[in-house]
Amino acid sequence: MSRYLTPSKVGLLALIRLYTDSVIPSAATIPILSFLVSHVLPSTSTLSRSVSASIDALQQVTITHASGIPGRTVWDLLLNKLWEIDSFDALHVFFDNLSSLLQRPQGDLGTEEDNVAGLPRIRLSRVSPLGAFVRRSQLEFTRLQFHDGVSLWKSFVAYRDPTLALWRRRHHGATKAIDINLQEDDAKSTQRIMNIAYSGSMAQTHEASSVSTEDVEKLLEFQVDQMQKIGNRMPQGMEGYFRSMVESGVTVPSLSHYVAFLDAWKAGDYPSSFDNLHRYFDYTMHHRDRTFYQYALLNLAILQADFGCFSEAIVAMQEAISTARENDDMGCLNYCLSWLYHFGKEHPEEIGEIRKSGVLGTEKEALAFLKTKAKETSMWSLLSTTLLSEAKLALTSGESIPTAFECITKASHLNVTKRILNVVGSQMAMQSSIFGRLGRNRDCILHAHSHAINLH
Repeated sequence: MSRYLTPSKVGLLALIRLYTDSVIPSAATIPILSFLVSHVLPSTSTLSRSVSASIDALQQVTITHASGIPGRTVWDLLLNKLWEIDSFDALHVFFDNLSSLLQRPQGDLGTEEDNVAGLPRIRLSRVSPLGAFVRRSQLEFTRLQFHDGVSLWKSFVAYRDPTLALWRRRHHGATKAIDINLQEDDAKSTQRIMNIAYSGSMAQTHEASSVSTEDVEKLLEFQVDQMQKIGNRMPQGMEGYFRSMVESGVTVPSLSHYVAFLDAWKAGDYPSSFDNLHRYFDYTMHHRDRTFYQYALLNLAILQADFGCFSEAIVAMQEAISTARENDDMGCLNYCLSWLYHFGKEHPEEIGEIRKSGVLGTEKEALAFLKTKAKETSMWSLLSTTLLSEAKLALTSGESIPTAFECITKASHLNVTKRILNVVGSQMAMQSSIFGRLGRNRDCILHAHSHAINLH
């Protein structure tokens, strides 16, 4: 499995070359650039696109647009670019020529071929999304070992193979082979050589090289985000898909261990979740030293508490707080203190020693500290939950109702302006509780119904 390059990225590079050759008309520029950018730029919030651009996706976005050459669509020109790469050596030439797509540095006059008049060409800025994609692709290809380069070539051959009939239909009499080196007079010997070189392991090679390690990591990050946000297990179909992707290559992303930890945790399998958590952070700290050690302790504490091991959870959380202070990680420190505060509200008998030591102080002091640090570090979700906790404390300690409503209103303002959707349910539940105490049953039922809708 390649670290970055895949056959679909070769197809995207060919489409970018068409764009820089100024053969794409103005009407097709925006749809094609939108397609390119959607596959080049990383997507963090949603998985709005597939991992790779299939040959069918390339055909769909280009076949409806006429090119600058009469009688040819953009799809026809893209086919020409793809089938011009007719050997492993041609693949090397293709990547070597990617430098001509970029703007030259200042003071570089270029070659005479670049300066020939009458050749309109769009040059990409080196810091633009497309320019950065071209530069990285060229760099990653130069870093490929010979075996990985051959695997990429075989996978590219399998990737464009469905278009062979279309190519021959547009070029009557052409006897295009998958490799120009196999075009010999003796058809039988050519077929034997092709069977030896490309058959047998072709499907396995295409499956192993169709996605890169980076693509798998993006999918795993998306799955982690969904499992943490929704709180459910990985679907069985998705689990099998991920397993086949991860097992198809030699390099296994360490994030796969974290996905296995979350899945075992939600399944109630304590030994497996514990082992996968240790395995993930062993890999992480091996590459990043002790920078993420506090997050390992934080996850361990939450895991222990969820399975009822409260004393072990408190010990792990105290060590996480100390490590976060040592590394000056205010985000992790604030979260640990907030978790410890809410844990103490649910299990006051478990943190008696911590309260005696004065780590948290009084409840008001703890909430005031969390509010201040949340504002300093712009942790708006933590600030919103702290304000709701302050409103709850005001109600339990007998303070005025307007004080509690003031805290809830501030939290509601944060939820709306900062789009903190995961705290809206708690806010509605708090408002319903207050209206119930005041005897305003209609408002209580209304906010309770809103809270139920938010849960679904």
